[in-house]
Amino acid sequence: MWLLEFLFFAMTLLIGWTLFGYLLYLWFAGLFRAKKMLRVPASNFPRLSIIVPCYNEAEQIIAKLDDLRRLAYPRDRLEIFFADGNSTDDTVARLTAAIQPDEAFQVIRCPRRGKVHQLNHVLPMARGEIVINTDVDARLAPDALEWIAATFDIAPEIWVVGAYCRPANGLEIEQYYWDSQNKGRLLESDAHTASIVIAQCYAFRRELLTAFPDDVVADDIYVAFLANTLGYRTIYSRHATAVETRTPQDISQFLPHKFRKSNAFLRESLRFLYRLPEMSPFCKMLLTTRVVQQLLLPWALIFWILIAGVLLTLFRFDVVIFGAAFLVTLLLLTNRVFAWTPLPERGQRYSLKTVLIGYALTVAILLTTGVSYPFFQQGSSYARLHATTARQLDGVKES
Repeated sequence: MWLLEFLFFAMTLLIGWTLFGYLLYLWFAGLFRAKKMLRVPASNFPRLSIIVPCYNEAEQIIAKLDDLRRLAYPRDRLEIFFADGNSTDDTVARLTAAIQPDEAFQVIRCPRRGKVHQLNHVLPMARGEIVINTDVDARLAPDALEWIAATFDIAPEIWVVGAYCRPANGLEIEQYYWDSQNKGRLLESDAHTASIVIAQCYAFRRELLTAFPDDVVADDIYVAFLANTLGYRTIYSRHATAVETRTPQDISQFLPHKFRKSNAFLRESLRFLYRLPEMSPFCKMLLTTRVVQQLLLPWALIFWILIAGVLLTLFRFDVVIFGAAFLVTLLLLTNRVFAWTPLPERGQRYSLKTVLIGYALTVAILLTTGVSYPFFQQGSSYARLHATTARQLDGVKES
């Protein structure tokens, strides 16, 4: 009996920490961390190298070009590369025709298709102090580069900065999912360092790496974990913002899209597991918690339910009720912390139905990732979602 009770409480603590306690700790730690005022530099802007990987992007490539033209940053401090992966449509033709002779845009034909290969081909050409990767389907706020530069200027140990990203108009559940994930990233940044930046727009100091490993699935996750492993910090910005124009339009797109991203996160996390002894205590906690969330949590939940069932048959209702009440209390506290964590844009109110479905899907994606991990393989190239229309995107900007 005592062994069953011990296992039940051990599973309860594991589930409580990975689902709720981790976020509560981040919020509490962030309260005591001094925050430096963020200011856009008046002069001495760092030189930036912007890389835009592209492949068969004829429909969006001019919109991305115009997006980069609208950025408020000294032009003599910018170099911009379009890294094309041998597009078979007229992406390159449209680009070269639209670029003016006096503009700092370069179109590079890369020998290998695949985002990581395209980045690796262009990285040796980059001469900026800071390298920025931005996807074709990202629309950056005009002041995004200024805020990224300002964030690096806060402290020399900041080596990766991610723009705050959100989706263009789409499913309400997609909006909710992004909001909840963004709050987690902001809590991590406030406490010390974020575990992830978003591919739509992120930046890193040039010294961080010379090339990505060829087998990297998610470059945005890799750079964050690399910086954290080396003792530097990753910041998920509240000021530099971007909108993703390719978003799921129904549940049949939403679930596989999020599952793929969750699987990529787990794969990149496990890449750095052997380097755990090199990390700071906070990063050790961050990495192990995120791995346990995806790899062990599914089995912990199954064992918790099974042991709870056995205890109920043995009439130990008090033990099961205490464990369940403990988890519900943590859930309610975490919900309050998320309510207190502001987002950069005007907050959206969600119906109780959306919140419940969104939370259930988030947990389900975590569980599915852990169970299917040994059987699911992916690379850095994958089928794209359809882009949001220009009219829909204008609506997002106006809001």
